[in-house]
Amino acid sequence: MTDASTSVAGPGARGRWAAGDWDRIAVAAIVLGGCLRAVWILVIHPPARFVYSDMLGYVQRAAELAAGEPLSPIDAFFPPGTHLLLALPVAVFGVAVGIWVATALWFLLSVATVYVSWRAARLLLTPAAAAITAVLCAVWPLFITYGGYFTSETPALAALMTAVWLGVEAIRRDGRAAVVLALCAGIAGGLAAATRPQLLINALILLGVALLSRRASAGAAAGLAAGLFVVLALVVAHNSIASGHLVGLARNGGVNFWFGHCDARSVTTVDAADRRTFAIQHPVPAQAGRTGDILVRGHDIWDEDYFVQVGRACIESDGVEHIPRLGRNVLDMTATTTLWPQSESRDWTRSVVQIANLVYSVLLPVIAIGSLVLVRRHRRGSRIMGGEVFLLANLACVVVVAVLVLGDPRVRTVYDAFGFALLGAILADLLRLDRKPEVADDVSTG
Repeated sequence: MTDASTSVAGPGARGRWAAGDWDRIAVAAIVLGGCLRAVWILVIHPPARFVYSDMLGYVQRAAELAAGEPLSPIDAFFPPGTHLLLALPVAVFGVAVGIWVATALWFLLSVATVYVSWRAARLLLTPAAAAITAVLCAVWPLFITYGGYFTSETPALAALMTAVWLGVEAIRRDGRAAVVLALCAGIAGGLAAATRPQLLINALILLGVALLSRRASAGAAAGLAAGLFVVLALVVAHNSIASGHLVGLARNGGVNFWFGHCDARSVTTVDAADRRTFAIQHPVPAQAGRTGDILVRGHDIWDEDYFVQVGRACIESDGVEHIPRLGRNVLDMTATTTLWPQSESRDWTRSVVQIANLVYSVLLPVIAIGSLVLVRRHRRGSRIMGGEVFLLANLACVVVVAVLVLGDPRVRTVYDAFGFALLGAILADLLRLDRKPEVADDVSTG
């Protein structure tokens, strides 16, 4: 007869699995995610074979940079992170081979996203919640399919979740290790912002936690700030050289603001010689059949001041009636349209992405409400659940971006890992998969 107090095989005592069991599930999910991505990115849909539209622009700018050609204003219009990353293999191997090396790089970044998302959740939540996070990120069609295009989503998400993982780990550490980890986290956060400028808000949230945490050392906060500053300074220098005067992380913020606050689905700029200089279309109003094909004379597409001024004029003209437009921007972050460029696919990809995005959009209110209930209940029990609060603050940036700039489900995808982590926390708690130990800091550990 076996002693019940010592017989723990597989699931832990009282039916709960041990942390190691959940970690093994997470590792299996990462391997599965790697296999799915290998089939999609390296075989079925390698991004090197789908170079058009935005992807073509990134590759062309990377090739020009690798060839040493002088920068021009268009190099600062889009955030430079993606084409700077592509320029590395192109500079070493040439364009023909370099874009295939970049294809392998996009595969590695997509797989890394699953790993770093799990590691971040493992620090912030329970082992069960972290394992669920890994499973969801591993099989999420949006993360997988975006790896098949040279767009900013894959590198931005990998950099962002790396920053979260290393930043939280730095807050837990002391001494030199904390400084080194924080510096790496700051660099990763800067790379995320260089690829998608709105992710600077998430990097600042992490920095704010380091500054306010009772557990973090001064070195951790200083390392985060230093790493972030160095990368952002380099990006600003690149864009300023390209523009001929001091500018920020990208010059498309003005036209994006205009798209978000005015009735517009496309804009074409024309110079004084009546030559078309640039044309851009916002996929959400285009798919929704909204009107607003605008011709702008005498202003370049990167004229941020002009487009911001026009956007503000739209807000002032609408008055209180602009509030429903902001609500529409928030809805446009969900499933009102299909994500681009998958929306142009003629095979099963479009349908899979549509269904996945619809399911996630329906779950978003449940995730938000469930997370708030979880935080409130745990606080009543005198436990600080800083992990959930931190993740919820990062997920809330979706609404901030929609209200301040524009709504687009493509923009939202870089925040989906936070939603999956919170969903994992809700499921782990609801199903009592494991218990989180009491902690005494504002960024908790599992």
